[in-house]
Amino acid sequence: MSDETIELVRNFTTAIDNNQPDEYEPYLADTFHFEGWTPKPLDRQGFLDLISGLKAGIPGLAFNIHNMIDEDDTTVSATWHVTGYQSDSFVLPVLGTPPIPQTGRSISLPTEDVVYKLQDDKITAIHATTNDEGGVRGILKQLGIDLPLVQ
Repeated sequence: MSDETIELVRNFTTAIDNNQPDEYEPYLADTFHFEGWTPKPLDRQGFLDLISGLKAGIPGLAFNIHNMIDEDDTTVSATWHVTGYQSDSFVLPVLGTPPIPQTGRSISLPTEDVVYKLQDDKITAIHATTNDEGGVRGILKQLGIDLPLVQ
């Protein structure tokens, strides 16, 4: 099943990169959770709201997934190199941010290790290993925005 799990993760990430929520939302299990990019883990709706907010201001936000390895039938490890250009203001209500003004800056986060957990052809979890230079904090920092993330 390794080719299938890698293809599922690739299709999901490509749909996010291409800003196609109707394509990427069905890949997420109802019990989905996302951790590593935010102060606390996000549930399915929180993750969708985060991606929607980021894509509103950085429509070309791309995860540039590579080095995908099928660890077993339920785990895919990979790396991300998140890039994009902020062309509009945006809000991340799930993190309690005020409107983030349009800065016209590009972002290029450090490469981050990520693990996808799968069950029944759905993604049940994504865990990104990041630091202060990555994740949402890193995006805001590269945009020149200094504000606390409340969750």
